Amino acid sequence: MATTQLAIVAAERNVFAGEVDLVLAPSAVGQLGILPRHAPLLTLLVPGTLHIRQGDSERLLAVGGGFLEADQTHVTALVNSAEWAEEVDVGRAAAAGDRARQRLRARDPGTDMVRAEAALRRSTARLKTAERAGRAGRPDLS
Repeated sequence: MATTQLAIVAAERNVFAGEVDLVLAPSAVGQLGILPRHAPLLTLLVPGTLHIRQGDSERLLAVGGGFLEADQTHVTALVNSAEWAEEVDVGRAAAAGDRARQRLRARDPGTDMVRAEAALRRSTARLKTAERAGRAGRPDLS
């Protein structure tokens, strides 16, 4: 079976490098599936879960947005933040979401609403990634 080279880089670390069978990425226009020999593509990533499939195994990565470039043999994701599902501190992510919701509800003139909305999206992405990884069997990729 054909594979593609995947590299995921965050500001603080190289997250992943290796051969994969499939990448499912949260793009600005919806979930994007990338297989080997993909047409050239450059897209914006939004906060969400990035799925990496290698043979029968699948890893889930919470990403905080970024960019993804693909061609026939390589996929490169430059992400703002990245946490493997098993690295997500669920309590911390939930608390961050609660703080963001409080800021959005309060509508304080001194609150940066764009930042609060972004924090809520990142928190939601982290929690959903952890939840998907906790399910028995493979997560639903729809």
